[in-house]
Amino acid sequence: MTHMRRSILFVPADKPERIEKAATLSTDVVVIELEDGVSPENKDFARMEAGRMIEQVDFGNREVALRVNRISTLHGLEDLTAIAKWRKKPDLVLLPKVESAGEVRIYDDLMSQMKADPEFMVMIESSRGILNIAEITTASPRVSCLALGAADLSAELGSCMSWDAVFAHRSAMILACALVGMMPIDSPYLNIKDEDGLSKECRKVREMGYIGKLCIHPSQLTPVNRAFTPSAEEVARSRKIVKAAKTQGTGALVLDGKMVDMPVIKSAQRIVETAERLDMD
Repeated sequence: MTHMRRSILFVPADKPERIEKAATLSTDVVVIELEDGVSPENKDFARMEAGRMIEQVDFGNREVALRVNRISTLHGLEDLTAIAKWRKKPDLVLLPKVESAGEVRIYDDLMSQMKADPEFMVMIESSRGILNIAEITTASPRVSCLALGAADLSAELGSCMSWDAVFAHRSAMILACALVGMMPIDSPYLNIKDEDGLSKECRKVREMGYIGKLCIHPSQLTPVNRAFTPSAEEVARSRKIVKAAKTQGTGALVLDGKMVDMPVIKSAQRIVETAERLDMD
């Protein structure tokens, strides 16, 4: 894992004061939003402000991301043209509504021409994207994580956004990411006043294997970070497993009367790595 991406907060680029505020919050990633969160008449202003904010704002150790408009739109083409002129590029580019590996390769080619090296977070927001998800994950070495956009997907399918209705799509994401060792990021929770519901959903997707969640309001950061941070008990147990694995060598081992095999050891290693990045004692 190269970055902590528990919480990914979206902030509209035409609201620079909110971007400056986000740079002080407990989010792991600040996403400067040029797509759905900005009205068509504000796109030009938002694009200009995005470049200025990326260059001038001190984001500390937070990852700076930019969600562009889709490459098949005029706004998307203007976004990429603007990025090419910016002296400072985002760390991460969010590719919206991706439906094919070819789309990802276009972004990859353009970034190479700019001599820019951001990673890509690919947004899966349609049935076609779900069906092509395996080839999308391997379309470019820049793709480091996938994020589910359940709202657009559910609208296309004519389904609700209940846990049961979205479960199959979440499962498809997890399987595709696991095959290539990629980070899966869950869809945002749309009811910003329902902290209990958010926390419950975070716990359930973490149990599935998700490592973070998209956030649409600062109030969601604390419960999201808490849900995707291992507990002290998990960290202690994982460190014990990792230590035992190093001592006893490869293969399965017995610890505290329980069989521990390689999948459990790998899971423990991920937890220990997360704890170290968060300076957890």
